[in-house]
Amino acid sequence: MRDRISKQRSQLILSQPFFGALLMRLQLVEDPSCKTFWVDGVSLGYNPAYVATLSDLELRGCLAHEVLHPANGHCWRRGVRDPGRWNQACDYAINPLVLNAGLQLPAGALIDGRFLGKSAEEIYAMLRQEGSEQPQPQPQQPPQPAPQLQPQQDGSGQGDGSGPPQPDGQDGPDDSSAGGDPSQASPEFSPGEVRQQPQAAQQALANEWKVAAMQAAKAAQMRGKLPGDLSAMVASATRASVDWRSVLHRFAFEQTRSDYSWAMPNRRYTHMGLYLPALHDQSVGDAVFVRDTSGSVFDETQAQFGAEIEAVFTSLQPRRLFVVDCDTRIAQVQCFERGEAIELGPIRGGGGTSFVAPFAWLEEQGVHPAFLVYLTDMDGKFPAAPPSYPTLWASTRPIDRIAAPPFGEVVEVMV
Repeated sequence: MRDRISKQRSQLILSQPFFGALLMRLQLVEDPSCKTFWVDGVSLGYNPAYVATLSDLELRGCLAHEVLHPANGHCWRRGVRDPGRWNQACDYAINPLVLNAGLQLPAGALIDGRFLGKSAEEIYAMLRQEGSEQPQPQPQQPPQPAPQLQPQQDGSGQGDGSGPPQPDGQDGPDDSSAGGDPSQASPEFSPGEVRQQPQAAQQALANEWKVAAMQAAKAAQMRGKLPGDLSAMVASATRASVDWRSVLHRFAFEQTRSDYSWAMPNRRYTHMGLYLPALHDQSVGDAVFVRDTSGSVFDETQAQFGAEIEAVFTSLQPRRLFVVDCDTRIAQVQCFERGEAIELGPIRGGGGTSFVAPFAWLEEQGVHPAFLVYLTDMDGKFPAAPPSYPTLWASTRPIDRIAAPPFGEVVEVMV
């Protein structure tokens, strides 16, 4: 089976040099314990029983699929996300790239038009949101004792619950219902595992794969065999990432006007006969955070953004904190005074998106904040004139897929 995989890898080098060159970086590992494939940026594991069920074209497509995971950084971008849902999100993100390259994938590959052009993080957030909206199953009463019978299927797909769980959140058919030895049944298609190396090795691997992806893209482009969407993928995957939390806090603290002044002595040292300047705090004025509640910014992102709002308020201590919920109009305004305990209420609103209302409301109220931070997907109408105060747009969409706003600074928020 290894020879067969090596042969299809060689075919990719000739026909699809981008995939083929990157595949040479992965060591093949036979692993009957996995269901289909797995990849971790160093090795490519495969189940020989599953590979035997694939045609040559399907195998070629699977190899291209697997190598796109480290090429996209999926093996070190997961963080604390659920591994099964992350696998699905990554597959939804890259499968269209494989198909658009003219390759074939096995039946059952994850394809959904809603996710076209979206990153794995965006898809993960959508899947998580949809999962949280599903009705929770009602607790069931303990089963009553029954006569001992041989376990059997009743045709409803409900077994006795003793079978192993399906990986990646996929519910496959019970092999026992097909008759015969379950070990002889062909493995069902499901997303391959996107595994992670130890934390200490991830940064070095990420850097190596960024360089490798750029080199492979350049080589394929010279041969005229690099589709446009793959070129865009490489540009996005090799773009330097920035921690949005640090940018948010840096932006907020840059608006402080605290400084040392000789006008008032530092009382810590006056008893020693030393006249030293004291910290003269002119204080931060009002701080404004706007939450886009149009429905395109998901709950998990809102929760993380809310936590950062509280952290900024606690550390910066502005005179007043305004938290504004807005879609096409303002749905809620919360105001907290300095020193007051902060407890953000649930978001309100839903509908379209317009950025005009919060700026207009501040002007009507005579509020001139030290800064404003706006969490949004950046798809809306901007004010006709820029405000006089600094603005930070916290975009839930990748920066390379949005138009530059007419004013302010932009940071990409990925939770």
